[in-house]
Amino acid sequence: MKAISSLAIAAATGFMFMAGAVSPASAASCAYTAVDTSNHIIVGYAKARKGSTACTRARRECNRKVDRARRKGKFGRSHGCQKARVG
Repeated sequence: MKAISSLAIAAATGFMFMAGAVSPASAASCAYTAVDTSNHIIVGYAKARKGSTACTRARRECNRKVDRARRKGKFGRSHGCQKARVG
C-alpha cells in the first residue's frame, strides 16, 4: 500500500514537472487605431507568432472597419489607421 502511494506521488510530481517545463509559444500582438474629427475611435487588433504578421492583420482589420463605418456614415475624416502601442 505504501509503495502504491509513493508511486502515485512520484508520478504526480513528474507530471507537474513536465507540465511546468513545457511553455506555450509566445505570440506577438499589434493594434492600429483610427480617430476621426469627432473623436470616434476604431481599433484593429491581432495576435500572431510573428510581429509583422500581427501588424499586417491588425492594419487590414482597422482599414476594413473604417471603410465600413464611412459607408454607413458613422465615421468622418481622419488620418487613417495609425499603429498604436500595446501593453
